[in-house]
Amino acid sequence: MTMKTTDPTQERMRWLKALSDEVDAASSLFHHGFRILRGYKFATRDADPLFVCLAGGSEKLLKLTLGLHKMEANGSWPSASIMQAFGHKITVLDSEARLLIRNRRTESTAPGYVQQLLDQVARDPYIEQILGALERYAVRGRFYNLDYLGDKPQPEPSPAELWEELHQALLEFQPELLAMLASAEWKEGRRAINKIIEESIRLWCELIARSWMTGVIGDQAKHWSSQLALHQR
Repeated sequence: MTMKTTDPTQERMRWLKALSDEVDAASSLFHHGFRILRGYKFATRDADPLFVCLAGGSEKLLKLTLGLHKMEANGSWPSASIMQAFGHKITVLDSEARLLIRNRRTESTAPGYVQQLLDQVARDPYIEQILGALERYAVRGRFYNLDYLGDKPQPEPSPAELWEELHQALLEFQPELLAMLASAEWKEGRRAINKIIEESIRLWCELIARSWMTGVIGDQAKHWSSQLALHQR
């Protein structure tokens, strides 16, 4: 019996196609998420798709960043078991990625700009809470209602409640918006909070995208950076 051998060229093409699709997916999830965020009106309708896009996009982007660097350093992509060990822990992935960028920032063709972005993200008062909310959704909230229907209700907040919690946390930094929410200008207040969330995530995306573009993550990430296109509005 003759064993069928895998054509290395075909396998390489399949691998590149998978990577290309994943880069496209990360970019698309963020673009759709930002669009939903700008038009956000009703928690029952918009909270779940918004979390799906932003949490999914964040997890993919971070795993791509770490994976591309490992491939650059070791010549191979991390195994599925290594990636799966991270689970949906977006905050852990973020810590790993930002530490990597900080340690390799001098490899950038624009080290001063990367340092500036690192400092801006570190000073951002919202990003930790935003990423934490995305992680909570990714770990538990995706099947909140299905768990309830299956007679296994979750103790954690629903996606709609989680989004409201995030708003309340951000209001601690923006007390003037609290007055707007309690007045006839409540719609404008909600739009203002959502804009804060969008701008905070965009700044974070800019840091990672520029680390790809300028060589911090390595030549492979630099090659794929134009397809990622997270710096474009």
